[in-house]
Amino acid sequence: MSSAISVTYELNPPADTPIPGSLTSTKSHQFPLAKADAAGQKEYYEGLRAAVLQAKSTLGEELTAWRDVVGKREENKEAKIPKKSEDDEDEETEE
Repeated sequence: MSSAISVTYELNPPADTPIPGSLTSTKSHQFPLAKADAAGQKEYYEGLRAAVLQAKSTLGEELTAWRDVVGKREENKEAKIPKKSEDDEDEETEE
């Protein structure tokens, strides 16, 4: 029996987000355990730890790319909204 860590994600970015060709919003990964057939617990958990670290690294890279794409869009959207000054807020509370 082959053992592996399976990770699947489905992202729902805003509809008008420009998506680079290298990114897909749905992805599935398999990270096989290197020592799944190990005789002892120590070897098994070493293989499990390696697979978890590989999964963490891969997902971190992919989700950081998504964060950068969506984050830049959100920054641009926030820059267009005029911010209230503190004087405006004081006048509103006095009325």
